Amino acid sequence: MSHVVLRRVSWMVFCWVAIVGMGIGGIIAVFAVSSANGFREGWQGIPAFLAIMGFIGRIGNCKVILRDDELAVVNPLRTYILPKSAVRGVSVNDGGTLRFHLDDDRKIYSFAFGGSLIDRFVGSSGKAERKAETWLRSDRAESAAGAEAVAPQARWTRCASADAAIVLGVVVAAVGGIWMAFTSS
Repeated sequence: MSHVVLRRVSWMVFCWVAIVGMGIGGIIAVFAVSSANGFREGWQGIPAFLAIMGFIGRIGNCKVILRDDELAVVNPLRTYILPKSAVRGVSVNDGGTLRFHLDDDRKIYSFAFGGSLIDRFVGSSGKAERKAETWLRSDRAESAAGAEAVAPQARWTRCASADAAIVLGVVVAAVGGIWMAFTSS
């Protein structure tokens, strides 16, 4: 089964630069606060960093996957999966957001290609629209034969690295809070 993954390269670059930059800055901040006030206060930046890293990781995970017979739109919280035959068209709105048209004015918006200032110059939403249109037109005669009104499957988006960072942040905050409660004087 072949597939094409559409995503903005600029978002991936931004996410990795932000995560690495915040990681280095977070380590420096923890050491600076810990050396001035002790680790009792210095550790508190770790869960905040992990939560922000999870948030940024979810944004970087957004994409559109065009498979032979189905479409998957992966947004930060929800993933929509539907058969190719249910997609009636694709367009980019005035704000630069890529959207897939279903029947009866229903649309699925792609967070991966939400409008941006950079997109005004690069045109990545327009390029994604053209690739999606080409995908939609390929084998359209076979797809149209089985076309019926189908509700997209909506699932919670899974992103292992982002989810692990958020869970780890919650665990560190809980353990740290318990540790502070037991060691308070």
